[in-house]
Amino acid sequence: MSAVPDDPVGIFRAFEREATPTAAAVILGVELRKLRGELPAKVAAKAIGASVSKISRLERAESPPDIRDVRDLADRYGADAGTREALEQLAIRAREPEWFQPHFNDCTAHWLRRLFGLEALATDLMTYESGVVSGLLQTSEYAREIIRTGLHAREHDEVERRVQLRKERQLRVFDQATPPRTVVLMDQAVLRRRAGSDQVMAGQMLKLLEMSDRPGVSIRFVKEDSALAANAASAGSGSMTHLKFGVGGPPTIVYLEGYEEASYRTKEDDLERHVQLLLRLSGEAAASTAESREMVVEALGRFTP
Repeated sequence: MSAVPDDPVGIFRAFEREATPTAAAVILGVELRKLRGELPAKVAAKAIGASVSKISRLERAESPPDIRDVRDLADRYGADAGTREALEQLAIRAREPEWFQPHFNDCTAHWLRRLFGLEALATDLMTYESGVVSGLLQTSEYAREIIRTGLHAREHDEVERRVQLRKERQLRVFDQATPPRTVVLMDQAVLRRRAGSDQVMAGQMLKLLEMSDRPGVSIRFVKEDSALAANAASAGSGSMTHLKFGVGGPPTIVYLEGYEEASYRTKEDDLERHVQLLLRLSGEAAASTAESREMVVEALGRFTP
């Protein structure tokens, strides 16, 4: 998890220059919880004339922070002037719109918003996808087919906006000055699972080869006979993403997306269990990067006349 400095104010100020609104809200919530210490939530709630559930939502970054509430809580917790200022700036930043809200708000699933607001700030990103090519690596043509069939989107404008959303997400993660070190694990069956024509599939294979040449990006396939992949699937984990952040950033998280629900795991035991599963998939079940590249080349041959 992110290191906790003795003097957080300088770290806040260093991080807030690049922090997304989502990251600012998460950091704010974490620091308010630390400042509350052993003080009961009901006492903190009384200080701002609110319910305990509002304190919980604020600390979990589940609702936009009220700047007055943040000031009052900082005073109640005895925070010094520098910390109060830093908390207030985080609250202001947390209330700003995320990058996807001006143009893609209505086509961004609510369970993906925290992920989209945090992933570009990660120093390390490891993701596992069992059903399709990871959204971070999809071509526009492949994404279009997935959206039409998997999401049952029929209106042309809706499909195209969702395609553009995925493209913008990829640019924000990979086309920045310091992109995260990225490991993408996918089931080997993804290479055979058709989405569209041979041309669409060939284009997607070329995209995988292109991305695998990027520094800091590792693309590997979990072998079809892997018991670990079966365990992940039986647990309902269609995909998993592990995000780590630098000093002053949000705590480490794991995002799980199954067939019926999605969730974020931050509690230490639960987090560690899913991180270990990802590490075992990588260390025990996935082919090497060189072997995985050969798999993509072979798949490209099947889709190329």
